[in-house]
Amino acid sequence: MFKNLGKLFLVKPEALSEVEKEFYRELSFENFIFFKEHFEGDFKDYLSSLRQSLRNYKFLAVDQEGGRVCRIKGDFESPLEIVKRAKLKGKEIFRNWAGKIAETLKNYELNLNLAPVVDREDKEAPEFLKERTFGINPKDITAYAEIFIEEHKKRGVKICLKHFPGLYEVKIDPHKELPLKEKISEEDIYPFKTLSAKADFIMTTHLLIPALDNKRPFTFSEKGIAFLRRETEFKGAILTDDLSMGALKDYPLIERIIYAILSGHNLLVYCGSYKDLMEALFEEKKEFEKSGLLKEKIRESLTILERY
Repeated sequence: MFKNLGKLFLVKPEALSEVEKEFYRELSFENFIFFKEHFEGDFKDYLSSLRQSLRNYKFLAVDQEGGRVCRIKGDFESPLEIVKRAKLKGKEIFRNWAGKIAETLKNYELNLNLAPVVDREDKEAPEFLKERTFGINPKDITAYAEIFIEEHKKRGVKICLKHFPGLYEVKIDPHKELPLKEKISEEDIYPFKTLSAKADFIMTTHLLIPALDNKRPFTFSEKGIAFLRRETEFKGAILTDDLSMGALKDYPLIERIIYAILSGHNLLVYCGSYKDLMEALFEEKKEFEKSGLLKEKIRESLTILERY
């Protein structure tokens, strides 16, 4: 089971040294996420080098939301701005925008966009969500997200709804600290529930919700994942947000990994150093090999991921 553990990760590759590539091969890593620095040189050469060093590759992902969250350079308006224009001039404007984003990923041979953001927020959104949403009305969000999904699927690019269960009215940036949300509203989860049958993936967020689980953040909460499955009837793979974010800084890396797997997450996003990840996994190799519960959870996740 340990030699297949890498299949449960979506990681950010680095300089592709021989040690790094051997690590990916040894634990069967096959899912990768790319950032701006990867596109500053010849990305296709870099991607070719990565592919040649692997036994297999599956998901090649990027955050290409539009606006300020664009890893690939281009003239892409922000989601909130394009929705404003579409409401004035027609949804075809939005469809063209979404299609252009999807086409960009296809041209770079990427097959997963970690978008759209279906959190509820308007122009008063905190900085970490500013301009990244489709607005505050859950029905509007759903309608525009559906178009976004359609345009990606036309081009063979998968999508991921984020950030369940919604960051509306959360003021603390999970990139820095662990936020608290008192309760989950029906309006917050409406887009996830309505679009779950069309979504390829759903990403959760680092958030403490005492009404649901007063001990662990949503990322580590079995109650939270059970709630997601029950409310949305989603059968696909559930992603964590980046496990290297500041919200989880009080937990050692290996605890973040183990708790996320045990909670029922199927794919773990990790954008930190591969050396830190390698050290954490190999230090706890025996735990992964002997724990019946970890083996069961890993097996469940591999089964779900094999459906893609």
